[in-house]
Amino acid sequence: MKKLRHFILISFCISFLACQDQTLDTTPDNTDDASSFEKLNVDPDFNYKTAEGFEINFSEESTDISAVYTFFLLDDSRQMIEIGKGRSIEGNLYMKITLPTSTQKIYVQRSEMGLVRGASFPISGNTLEHTFNAEEIPSNTQVFSNNTRISSGCTEKLYAVNGNGEFYWINSESGDYEATQLSDLAGGSSIACAVDRENRIVYYNTGTTLRKYDIDAQTFHVAQQGNPFNGNYPRMEYNNTNGLLYIAKNEDMYIINPLNNNVVSTIDIVGLEEPVSGGDMAISLDGTIYMCCFSGLYRLEVTGNTANATRISAENLPFQPTSMAIDRNDRLYLATNDNNSQVIEMDKFDGAWVVRETYNHKINDLGSLPCAADELDQTDSDGDGVIDIEDDYPNDDTKATDIYTPSKLGWGSYAFEDLWPRKGDYDYNDLVVNYRYTGVHNSSNELVEFKLSYQIKSLVGGYHNGFGIEIPIDASLISSVTGSKQTLGLTTLNAKGLEDGQASRSVIVVFEDAYHHTTAGNCNNQNSELLELTVVFNNPVASSSFDMTALNPFIFTNGVRSREVHLADKAPTELADPGLFQTEDDNSDANESIYYKSTENHPWAIDIIHSFKPPREGRAITLGYREFGNWAESRGVNKRDWYKDNSGYRDESKLCN
Repeated sequence: MKKLRHFILISFCISFLACQDQTLDTTPDNTDDASSFEKLNVDPDFNYKTAEGFEINFSEESTDISAVYTFFLLDDSRQMIEIGKGRSIEGNLYMKITLPTSTQKIYVQRSEMGLVRGASFPISGNTLEHTFNAEEIPSNTQVFSNNTRISSGCTEKLYAVNGNGEFYWINSESGDYEATQLSDLAGGSSIACAVDRENRIVYYNTGTTLRKYDIDAQTFHVAQQGNPFNGNYPRMEYNNTNGLLYIAKNEDMYIINPLNNNVVSTIDIVGLEEPVSGGDMAISLDGTIYMCCFSGLYRLEVTGNTANATRISAENLPFQPTSMAIDRNDRLYLATNDNNSQVIEMDKFDGAWVVRETYNHKINDLGSLPCAADELDQTDSDGDGVIDIEDDYPNDDTKATDIYTPSKLGWGSYAFEDLWPRKGDYDYNDLVVNYRYTGVHNSSNELVEFKLSYQIKSLVGGYHNGFGIEIPIDASLISSVTGSKQTLGLTTLNAKGLEDGQASRSVIVVFEDAYHHTTAGNCNNQNSELLELTVVFNNPVASSSFDMTALNPFIFTNGVRSREVHLADKAPTELADPGLFQTEDDNSDANESIYYKSTENHPWAIDIIHSFKPPREGRAITLGYREFGNWAESRGVNKRDWYKDNSGYRDESKLCN
């Protein structure tokens, strides 16, 4: 894309090559030109979208029910990626979210007054409708006769032990999963524990000794001496239905009575895949036994003296589960046992998972002490109708839930070629801006704020480009915009913080010169300045009237405000120079709503609903991303996830390090 400057570069090539950052190859290969992209035969109606709007319509059997729903994407390893929350009003929820076009399923957690159930829903079309019946509504079957527990707001806990003899409890009720260290374990290190919820005892094993911790008295005791393994074992669970202790190692399991140490049953486990070592087990509210080992998560079906294992988790889990516990909502928690252990929530039925917390210590085993239904904390500090544990803003009655695009922690990317209206080299690395949007909603699911977060991912072009975005709402509905970066004086803002001269359109200036916010010449920057802007509305806005797919990002190139570059078929703002259309290689036609495409229907900018690893200088995107052409020529039907790091999808030699 530096064709306009090649004569300058040639005259200074020796000094340039001597001084440039050797970690970045900015010199195109002779064979790596734009020809592979130029040959793409793309339908004129294709707009290069990698995401689309999606409508959620949930209803309850009763209009009296108010539930909070948390929505998750599922990646290729079944990891749950949070994209936001919504609350049912008089038994109904309507909301709009943005999903990758490659989405096949979403995972939904439904929480009613702190009781939670989760389920996966297949995606077909652009709408998901579902009515929750009585069988799907959370019900707590754990009954405790011990009345010493706090009845006005119980804290649900996970207990954790490790091989260093350390002992912790983890607050799983609040959602922050904070770990509090207790006294070191009597007897030393342990890699197995379980909780007797009725009698409030934590059992754990040290060598051949079964020990117990009295939760209320905070005292340690020896329970029994000796076990069938004649030493340590990694898996332990207490069955709160029959009062028996289940212990296991590799493919052997024993059921023992902790009161007299008698072996009640000996069971062979069949169906585990290698490696079968490590892990733990847990028993759900319905009595089903779940077991994990280093090869993944399994469901066990016990018949006589045999337990048949059925694999649940994906084969490509990026961690080795070594601990398990199940809480009052029948949610399964796993933990890893490295020095910075993670607590992971996993769905027991389809293996979807999400990391809840990472610690600076090891966890070898978990046990769960749940709260009974009548002990759940129903505090609603701000009085907005959403209890604190379900409220993203528990102390602000004007805010309740967030919806994210692309997700709570992830980034999407806008990738630009900046020579418009002349063609570039289609490497889409001149300016890449990562984005994340947060829609802040009140308890009625109305939009009250819109937060915009950006980081410059790539700045390889020589132009000093600015960046802005038009949001799909009339300017009269906006109270203020804060966070714009005006470092050159190229733009003018009105009293609200919107760009002046845009009539009723809501155009936001993010920055005027990318060079002021990142390191130039880096095409895969991980440490750019975080730019955060906030839009506040005069009054709450119905979520149905704010279409995230209508966002209109653009750059203005080389210090010229009127020279805008937008995504394919996105209209220019009022300040763009219309005289540049249909010049050079541009084939825009305002009468047909065609914008920023060449005569071959190729774009100057792409929106990727995923963090984009840009191609190296001069390497067309079709060379670095082998399935891009397949996707584009099929009108987005084939290889909708072309931008991912799936096997065979990328040529890493053509991408930035």
